[in-house]
Amino acid sequence: MSPALKSIRQIGKHIGKNIVFGYDRYLLPELDVYTRALSLYGHPVPTVDFENPHYLTSTEKVCQKMRYRADHVGVLICSTGMGVSIAANKFRGVYAGRCLSVDDASMARTINNANVLCLSSKLGVELNEQIIHAFMTTPYEGRKLEQLEYISSMEIESDEPVAYYAQPQAQLSVVR
Repeated sequence: MSPALKSIRQIGKHIGKNIVFGYDRYLLPELDVYTRALSLYGHPVPTVDFENPHYLTSTEKVCQKMRYRADHVGVLICSTGMGVSIAANKFRGVYAGRCLSVDDASMARTINNANVLCLSSKLGVELNEQIIHAFMTTPYEGRKLEQLEYISSMEIESDEPVAYYAQPQAQLSVVR
């Protein structure tokens, strides 16, 4: 069985796991609050360059550290949660859900067996703490496993790093 299929078949809650935590510079003023909130559910594992945290490099480090690891869960936070979610889902064995409500978090676990929680710092600490609680304490019990295995079969394996980020203000060029 492939590591991706083993990963999607993990049943249970995320409580007690290593929580691989990544974020961008917008979270720095509230970093201690989030770290304490995560420590209620497991062991936060820092992965970020503290001098210049960026959502793409954070996402890459989190996903590389936790994918295929049953004893790890990822939490990513950026301004909207969208960028980290898109980037995280590029990694094989990572099932990231952008959750903007407690219901989103519960469904990400119950139905999709998400192993990475993506949050928007714009929602505020209080709501995000409730979302974290729902994500960490809601078990996956095997629901819709056939569909999740089908999604896993769509993943493309690559040994090359997915996320490359050279400069904070990279220049874009138009291809004609």
